Order: sequence, then structure tokens, then C-alpha cells
Amino acid sequence: MIADYFKETWALYLEMAPYLMLGFTLAGVLHAFVPRKAVGRHLGGENLISSFKAAVLGVPMPLCSCGVIPTGVGLRKRGASRAATVSFLISTPQTGVDSILVTYGFFGWAMAIFRPLAAFISGVLGGLAVILVKPGAREDEWMKHHMHSEDALAEADAKKSIGQKFADAYHFAFRELLGDIAFWLVIGILIAGVISAVIPDDFFAGNMGNGIGAMLVMMAIGLPLYVCSTASVPIAAVLMTKGISAGAAFVFLMTGPATNAATMVVIARALGSKVLAVYLASIAVFALVFGLGLDYLLANTSLTITMPEHMHDHGAAWWHYATMAALSFFLLRHFFYKLKRRYGAAPKAMNNELQLNIEGLNCSHCVKNVKDSLEKVAGVTSCEVSLDKGTAVVLGENVDREVLAAAVEGAGYKVKA
Repeated sequence: MIADYFKETWALYLEMAPYLMLGFTLAGVLHAFVPRKAVGRHLGGENLISSFKAAVLGVPMPLCSCGVIPTGVGLRKRGASRAATVSFLISTPQTGVDSILVTYGFFGWAMAIFRPLAAFISGVLGGLAVILVKPGAREDEWMKHHMHSEDALAEADAKKSIGQKFADAYHFAFRELLGDIAFWLVIGILIAGVISAVIPDDFFAGNMGNGIGAMLVMMAIGLPLYVCSTASVPIAAVLMTKGISAGAAFVFLMTGPATNAATMVVIARALGSKVLAVYLASIAVFALVFGLGLDYLLANTSLTITMPEHMHDHGAAWWHYATMAALSFFLLRHFFYKLKRRYGAAPKAMNNELQLNIEGLNCSHCVKNVKDSLEKVAGVTSCEVSLDKGTAVVLGENVDREVLAAAVEGAGYKVKA
């Protein structure tokens, strides 16, 4: 069994590597070369057009369910409507250029098209559903006082040379984005290896493989779970080899990346509990609709999905090994520096230094959001936020701890006593 586990895990990793490397590269190029101002100026109306544009923007963007929050709320602060914001929040974490390529590698073109199409439709319709919810005073007050503007970032980006933009693309792709998903990507592959090695083939087929019951189980697992859109692919692939229907696997692919317990709290604070309810209901309903629809199409049309049995007997080409080596280098570098930051010698405290312990930091986007909020507080001269330790170390003159805590909480996070 142990030998089977390592064999299956190796095959999964080898299968994913080329698509991950290409996806990271494309994600970096999108991040560096798509102007920020072009993103914000088309999303102002509470209508179908704004919701449509937000979904078009969100589908290829490689952000997880946590990382999408500061980006989405940042769009809201710059004038995006609630419909556009929710459309973006629903469509973006479900997929991205990296996960689309990995989905193609595992399931073929049909699933690679169906997945972003479902993300797009659910985002547009979920955004429109928000129009029926009257905005609350709490939402307007929260947005007015606490979310930072991206105008300065937009101006700085516009002044960068081509060389600086390529450097930004590399940094975003292989440091920031890879750093956000590295842990969960590895966990996803390891879990998939366990499922593949331990659970007998067709186990679910005779127990819970098909129908809405299986989909509800996948939804119950996926909604509170933190798993990125790319890491969810090998888990879904292995579940299908054990008898789960394509529709049930798709429910997991849709709900797992789109939500997690931590970001539900942030959405409630930023947009209100009613909008959160619409957000969750939209994801749940459309996951079932598309899951049932996918099973119907597979049963009644010529549409087929490549079943991932080829993972068991994979004749890898040289580029699989080359990209796996490159990906391994970036992953090992990330974990090395992560351990070094966590267990390295701590700097000596200064007289004008304050440390805050923060709950809710899940990715580099959270770190940036907190850092930007703290640096806007009067008297703060510098700020270092640690994702690994969940802390913010602030340097400044006559800075009040309660003011700093308010800035952190205004950004959607919590300061522990």
C-alpha cells in the first residue's frame, strides 16, 4: 500500500507539473501587463453589463477564495457595484488560467471548457441576484472608512518599464501566487494519493457515486474547505476513479475553491450578511445545477470527459520531468524561506515598536491588505506583516495600539488580545 501511495502521488505530480508551470507564467503576465485602471472603470452599474464584465475579468484571474477578497473589495472601493463585486467574488476563485490548464491535463477539453463556463454563468447570475438585496448602512460605512484605494498602485504600475513588468510577472507568479497555494497544492496532491492508494476502485459506484445525494455530500465538504482551484483538481480526479460521477466531482471543483469559512466572515463585514447569504446560495444552487447538467450531458449526448485512469500508467515525456524539476525548485525554495522566517532569530524589539497578533491571515493578499491599512495610520513609519507567525510589527512615533487594531479590523481581520 505504501508503494502504491508513492507511485500514485508521483504520477499525479508529474501529470500536473507542465500545466502548473504554464499556468503560473500566464498568471504572472496577466498580473503585470493588465492595467489596474482598466479593471476598475467598467464595473460601476448595478446591471447585467457590469456583472458580465466582472465575470469576464474574474474567470482567468488566478486568485484563491481568500486572495480574491481584498481584490474584490478593492474594486468595490474604486466604484464597482455590488452586483459586479459579487460576480467577481463568485467567478474568480472557481478557476484561473493555471487551473484551467491543469483541468485540461486531467480531464480533457470538455471539462476545461465546462468549468470556466460554469464559473462565468454562476458569477453573472449571482451578481444579478444581489440587486434584489437592499444595501445596508453598515456596508456603506465600512467601505467608506476602512478599505484602501489602489489609485497609487495604478499610478506606480503605469510608470514601470517593460523590464520591471516582466520582473513583476516573475515575482507574482513564482513567489506570491505560488506562495499562496504551495501548501494547499501539496496537501491536495498528498490527499489525492491517499485516496487513490487506499480506496478500492469503484468504491463509490455501489455506495454514493451518483445522483444529488453524492453532490450534496461533495458540497458539504467543499463549502467550508479551503482548497485552491488547482489543488482541487487531483482530488476530484481520484474521486472519479473511485466511482464518483463527473457531476458530483464537479460540485467539489466548484464549491471547494469558491468558499471557505474564514472569507465568509470578511464578506459579511464588507458587503453585509444579506449579500453573504446570496453569495453562498448562488454557489450552492449553481453547483448542483451544473453538476446535474454535466451528468445529463454525459449520459445523453456525445460529450465525453477523459477519465483519469491514465495516471496509473503514465508514459511521461521529457517536458514533464523538466517542468517537474522547475516546479520542485520553486516549491522547495518557498518552504525553505518559510521555515527560515518562522524559526530564524527574531529581531530585537525597539522602544517604538508594537506587535499585533492577527487572526485571518491566509495568503499574501491578506498580508498586503493588512500592511497597507497599517501604513496609512498616522505616525507609522514602517510595518512588517508575517503570514507564518500571524503577526504585524509596527514602528512609529506616538502610535496607539487601539488605533492600529481598528485599522486591522477595518481591513476585515481580527487582532487577538
